[in-house]
Amino acid sequence: GLIKWFFPEVHLLKTFQRPETHRGLSAEQVRAHLRNHTLLHIGALHRTGANLIWEALHRHPGISGHTHKEHTDQRIKPLVGLYKHEGLKLQSLYPKWGLDHTRHHKLRKWIGQVAKHIPYVDHTVFSWVRLREGVGRFALNPEHHLDEASSLISEESQTRLFNEWALFWDLDRPVLMENSPTNMVISPFLHRLWSLGEDSSPARFIFLRRHPLAVAMSTKTAGGRSVDDLSILDLVEHWLAAEERLATDLGQYFEMSAGQDAARGWTYRMLTLEALAQAPRRTFEDLISWLGLEASEQTTKAFESSIRADPDARYFRHYCAVLLKRGDKMMQMHSDLISRFGARIRAVEPSYDLELVPEMCKKTLIEGKPPVELPEEVEEEREEGLDPV
Repeated sequence: GLIKWFFPEVHLLKTFQRPETHRGLSAEQVRAHLRNHTLLHIGALHRTGANLIWEALHRHPGISGHTHKEHTDQRIKPLVGLYKHEGLKLQSLYPKWGLDHTRHHKLRKWIGQVAKHIPYVDHTVFSWVRLREGVGRFALNPEHHLDEASSLISEESQTRLFNEWALFWDLDRPVLMENSPTNMVISPFLHRLWSLGEDSSPARFIFLRRHPLAVAMSTKTAGGRSVDDLSILDLVEHWLAAEERLATDLGQYFEMSAGQDAARGWTYRMLTLEALAQAPRRTFEDLISWLGLEASEQTTKAFESSIRADPDARYFRHYCAVLLKRGDKMMQMHSDLISRFGARIRAVEPSYDLELVPEMCKKTLIEGKPPVELPEEVEEEREEGLDPV
């Protein structure tokens, strides 16, 4: 009686039962949905801008992202917002690699910090010293990778994962969207899993990248205690590990099986946050068309208004100010970044040239110019009023 008095909206029986974590669809029903839906996966490291794309696409009437639905148990409603709509944290099929921030993860982080001060104990000798899971770390572990040959791929796994995610999808919409940082290292696994029993896979992927310095500094700012032991160099190394893993998967799985042009045109799209910010309308409309949906002016305008004209500017200004203020010490750190990672970063994205950063700092701090100068065609769009940001 007291339970019903204080919680009238909760059925009494549910009080003594665990919340449902499964939509209850049979394997045949799941396959029917796979034949009639596009499963869109967004892959990007933390602080890259994936949530901006997720929120914009979710506003489109043809796309459903992971949010609380009427059929979802009210008791797990807070988890959806807490997990920032990441599919990784709303499933139990594949590993989370420390991104759920369990006590075990925090303990291992503490042990690693203590071990750094023990003589002759080094992560190159004892791999456990360096934590390689969680934000800013998970891609550093080569074992944190699932490909098309994973033992987790089965019809049972297909049914299980779809049901867990379907709790938070509107299955009446043609595109079902999921967003997780680990999609950077498991895309072949997801693509193959959804293709079981079918001639082709309904999976599509949007991969988003951002300048590694901006990602590193933003992660340091927003990551709090989970990354307080990581340096800019550590975070850039992690960025590179994730991007190189993705590049290998794209080349060895997607492009080898379908051809480079076909894979890039149909299966996945690769975006940079900097290019997206320069032409948000054109980019968003292209994505909607690629997904086979009708354009929506309302959602396009909402996306435009959410994008900063230069999303990296404040991080570059801060980095440049520190570079100048700390002098030789900071310049040595930047030189170490260039010598260790510069060429590999350019191989991933030629426009991310660390050797140009000192010149960029001069333009930004002394001459007052933006870190990224827009191409002429983008300037023309702005003059025509197509980009109000």
